[in-house]
Parts: sequence; C-alpha cells; structure tokens
Amino acid sequence: MDLYKIVGQLTQEEFEEIYTTFLTNNADKSAAFLKTIRENPETPDKQFLDEYQIAASAFYVLKSRLNQKVESFLLSRVGDPNLHVIHRVLNVEDLIFNNSREISLAALRKLEKELVRLDFPYGLMVVYKALQNLHAFDEDNYSFFRSKYNRQAAYTLAMNESMDHVIQFFRAYDNFYLNRKEKDFTEMIRLMEKIDNKNNLYESHRLYIFKTIIHIFAKLFIEIPPTIRCEVEPIGDMFDKSFQILEDFKDDAFYVNISILFNFLRFVHYDNEKDSRSKIYYDLLNYKMEELLARYHYNAPTSLFLFRKLKFHLETDSIEELNLEIDQYISKIEVEPYRVSSYLNYHLFISYAYFFAKDYKKASRILYNIRNELNLRKHVHAHLEVKFLLALTYVLMEDHDLANQLILSLQRQLRKQTMARYDHGKVLLKVLTVALQGRPNTREKNLVNHIRKWKEVNVGHYAFLDMVDLEGLFLVEPEKVGVN
Repeated sequence: MDLYKIVGQLTQEEFEEIYTTFLTNNADKSAAFLKTIRENPETPDKQFLDEYQIAASAFYVLKSRLNQKVESFLLSRVGDPNLHVIHRVLNVEDLIFNNSREISLAALRKLEKELVRLDFPYGLMVVYKALQNLHAFDEDNYSFFRSKYNRQAAYTLAMNESMDHVIQFFRAYDNFYLNRKEKDFTEMIRLMEKIDNKNNLYESHRLYIFKTIIHIFAKLFIEIPPTIRCEVEPIGDMFDKSFQILEDFKDDAFYVNISILFNFLRFVHYDNEKDSRSKIYYDLLNYKMEELLARYHYNAPTSLFLFRKLKFHLETDSIEELNLEIDQYISKIEVEPYRVSSYLNYHLFISYAYFFAKDYKKASRILYNIRNELNLRKHVHAHLEVKFLLALTYVLMEDHDLANQLILSLQRQLRKQTMARYDHGKVLLKVLTVALQGRPNTREKNLVNHIRKWKEVNVGHYAFLDMVDLEGLFLVEPEKVGVN
C-alpha cells in the first residue's frame, strides 16, 4: 500500500475522521505525521524527522502503525446493504450446530430464497451443502441437494469465467485501440460468443448484465461482423432489460457500482443517435468525471467520454470554458499510467483542448511529455497519432527544426512494410511539409489538393486526427482556390 498516495486521495471528511481518532487516542505523533503527509506529500519523512527529532527505528514503527490504522479505516468503510445476508451465510454452521434440525431446515430454506433473489452463488453453495448434510439419511433429498450444490458450483465457475470474459474483452479492446491489430478484434468477437453461451446456460440476471456490458459496448464501438456465432439483441432491448435489473436490485452493491458504466454506455448510444436525452447523461457523467476516469469499471475504457466532451465544447464554441475547467479541476484528477489507454486519452484530451484554443505551446509540451512518460513504440496507432499531432503543433508554431525532425522520423516509420495500412499518413506528411516550407506561388493550391486527398483516405479503423480541421488551419478561403 502506498501510504503517501492514499492519504493524498482521502476526502477531507475521511482525513479529518482519521486525524481526530488519533488525537482522541492520544496518538499525537501519528496525527502529526498524517498531517505532514497531507500537507507536504513530496518530502514528508524529512520534514517530520527534522521537526520531531526521533530515531529512525522509532519512526519506522510509527509509520508501520500508521499504515495499519489507515488500512483498518479503509476496510471499515467497505459496506454493502446486503451485509446482513452475508452475515447469515457466515453463521450457517453455528445455526445447524446450535438448533434443532427442523429449525435449521426452515432457516436455511428461507435464506436460500433470499440468496436466489440476490443471485449470490457463493452463499447458495454454503446453504446447499448444509441442506445436503442435514438430509444424510434421506436418500432422495440428499441426492436432490447434492445435485443443487453441484449445479451451483458449476454456476459459480461460470459466473467467475464471465467476469473474466468482461475483463479480457476490455483488454482486447485496449490493445485494438492502441494498435489496430486484427487479432485483437478477433479476440473480442470470440469473447462475445463465449459470454453469450454462458448466459444461455443459466437463468441469471448477473450473467445477463455481464453479457450486455460486452454486447452493448461492441455495438457502440466496433463493427460486429455478420459471421458472429451468437445472437446480438437490439441495443434498445438490452438497455431496457439491464436498467430494469439495476432498478430491481438498486440496493445491491454490485449494481450500484456498475450503474455509472451503464450511464456511460447509454450516453454514447444517445449521442450516436443525436438523441436530446444524451445531454442528461452527459451532465451526469461530467459531474462524476473523477469517478469515471479514476475508478474501476471492469477496465471499461470510460476515458473515451473525454473525446465526446471535447466534441461537445467544439460544437458549442466553448473551448475557452473547457480550458478553464481543465486548469481548475480536470488537470488535478490523478489518472494512473499503469493503464496506457486511459492515461493517454486523458493527456491527449487536455492537449487537444489547448490545441483548439490555439495554445500550441501548451499542447506541444503535453504531447512531448507523453512520449517521454509512455513507451508508445509498441502501440503503433497511438504512437502515430501523438507524433502527427505534435508535428502539426510544431508546424503551427513555425518551429522549423522540431517540425522537420518529426516529419523525417515519421517518413522513416511509414516506409516500413508493417505500416502498409497507414499510407494515408503519407498524405498528411505532404500537408505538413507544404504548410511548413511550400513555395508561396503554389503553396495554397497544393494544400487544397493534399487536404482534399487526406479527407478521402483518413477513414475507417486506421484514421487519426479526425477532429482536426486542416482546411480551417491552413486555408483562408479554400473555396476560391483552383483544384487540379
């Protein structure tokens, strides 16, 4: 556990609660060190040691105890409205050892009904094993509950595998998003088929939710081939059933926590359809920006919301307002670099926002830092987008040296045989080269030709910089220029 990072991420209310607990229990030094971490996260150890003059061994013990206290506090905050049901499951052995057989059977059958309603397979396995053992001398019921236990064990395995399919699907999408490789696309289709098969084996609202997460996302973000070996329901039907489940089990922690993912998916759907209801979900997601970007949603690429947000501000001519929001709030959200796509999208979004505000210096600085902080060489598509956008900012800044360096680097990269799908990048290089050093008498005419060609070929899976209006950047009155 990274104590310093966690203390920095605590809400003010959580911090004050822990701090007050230390003071109440006369743990003044622990309280003081906690406060030091909060106020000076860069060098808290040095500051604390200088101020309190304690031995290194004593400080090690103090830090270790503080670590344990913070862990215990965080664990105590974990709650679930269905905790009372889980508590009953944990006490099943106590129930059957300390009550008559009839009372135990009645209590277990009542608990079974509640667990079936909640679709809680781990608890049902405990209950069915207890019912099986209580019917040890009743062959029919013993076999009946053993069969139920075995089916529940198989279902539990299917549930775990379905959860794995969701995570694997989004890993495959991440790889496809960064690299545009066919094998990752094929893997996504395979996982769509597998999770559909799992869902068809059992009557389970949780399995259905896992399936719809994948199938809805696929309908929104990839082109599902007609050869897929499973039925993909109409997206409206999937949304209606899923939101009904979320409503029916609104006190279930699982559904409470994934509701933001479904809100994201519904927003994208409405946005694609130009449905005015998209604004409702846009405002909701915008309000929960930090949760959307920094929390766990089965690894779904919720950072893609940022580009929809950028599009909204471009369409409403409110880029300055967006940049103010970035400076005051969004830039302070901590997005971890362990997941390349989310970290990249977050910084690309900020870079694009500065770019469209014509603050090319800030935009280029962020893009330059991205190339240093992330190893993008193995992520071909993402690497090209960052390099081309950075080259474009250098051209607009009229920084000939840096622009030419990147243009030459991109030319070498695009000559490789493995880059055949990026021939459209060569057209963009012509645009950048002419914009940077084209002859005055033919510059505008050549730009019109190259930009027109760029718009024709920059389509499909391998397109990039699709939000950038090259005509608006380089052509003052393009309609008046003759095109060959």
